[in-house]
Amino acid sequence: MKYNLQNLRTIMEKSGIDKDYYSIYPDENFLSETVIFIRKQADKWEIGTEDRCVYHDITQFDTEAEACQAFLERYYPEALDGKKCL
Repeated sequence: MKYNLQNLRTIMEKSGIDKDYYSIYPDENFLSETVIFIRKQADKWEIGTEDRCVYHDITQFDTEAEACQAFLERYYPEALDGKKCL
């Protein structure tokens, strides 16, 4: 399956993970101390962790699909094998 921001949002909503703990572009939900995120920066897509206004473990990708796939692999791999949703 080729992932995009819309189906990534759906997966995360169905996961039951509180929305305060992740941010999916273009939302900038950084209300909690630690948030996982996917965002577009210039002409690249990035995933990583923001902890108290400091970014960690940022990985860049050329496409939205690559970034969405990596986001799920890194932060919610259960979604990829169908155990929790879809």
